[in-house]
Amino acid sequence: MATGRGRYSEDAIVSPFGPGGRVFYVNTNTAGAARNADRPWYVADETICFATLQAAIDACVSSRGDIIYVARGGYEVSETINVNKTGISIIGQTFGMPHESRGEYCSIYAAAAFTDGPVLTITDGCYISGLGFASRDVDATFFGGAAVLIGGAAAGAYGVHMQYCRFPKWGFTNRIGLSIAGGAATSNCCIEDCEFEGAFESGIYVQGAVGHITLRRNTFALCTYAITHGDFTDDGVNTQMLYGPGNVTVSPTRGIDTNSKACLGTVFGNYWGTAEVATHDLSVDNTEVLGLKCVGNYYGDEERDDE
Repeated sequence: MATGRGRYSEDAIVSPFGPGGRVFYVNTNTAGAARNADRPWYVADETICFATLQAAIDACVSSRGDIIYVARGGYEVSETINVNKTGISIIGQTFGMPHESRGEYCSIYAAAAFTDGPVLTITDGCYISGLGFASRDVDATFFGGAAVLIGGAAAGAYGVHMQYCRFPKWGFTNRIGLSIAGGAATSNCCIEDCEFEGAFESGIYVQGAVGHITLRRNTFALCTYAITHGDFTDDGVNTQMLYGPGNVTVSPTRGIDTNSKACLGTVFGNYWGTAEVATHDLSVDNTEVLGLKCVGNYYGDEERDDE
């Protein structure tokens, strides 16, 4: 560990993932010195510490393993942030908080006039941890109206990993927490340990050229559905979804709105807060006819075996 350039110099910090790419910072707390006093955060100087997340992403180099640490605070955006560098990590400051809280304290949210897009769009494989996302997108078609979009109408994404993130409604106008869409191939993505809370039509929406998506240990509260399906481009043959284990819904949030779309995958080891007959839009038997096999889930009426 280098020490010759000062306690908080770039060379003095070793990534928690081991030696790799460069380390950058984002810090919007420039209004008061007290917020930054005695903390290991640079003030924004636009060389290694930036006032906006987009500027930090733009400074990264794909496939180098760069890491961006985001200081606690609110980050208002008036346009979509594009995560378009492969292999970067974006990590929110923890302050020792559990992940149920920290996303609320390290949040990216839409300005009042920004109503026509998600606050974050991801089109390259990356790791995102400990951030919150709140959108005002009023789009009501397909996967529109989401706080975060992985892929898109004409784009895809491979290898996205989101963990410990929070999707609060905040009374805003978006319908969906996270949309996973494949205008091009979107696959091998994992969403885990995330919180979806608010009057969303769906916590997570999935459609298009999408496959090999893992959703596990996520919590959904106050949504209509936890997960909603749109059309899959291959009639669901290559979807191969893994929904579980450990996803939890708080009633009245229901489980999966299949929209009667064929989708191959396994729904296993989840804790649905509603009775089995009311958890999905179809019965368990009919959900399995579509290709989603239900194994070992728990329901609000204490059913445990999907029978």
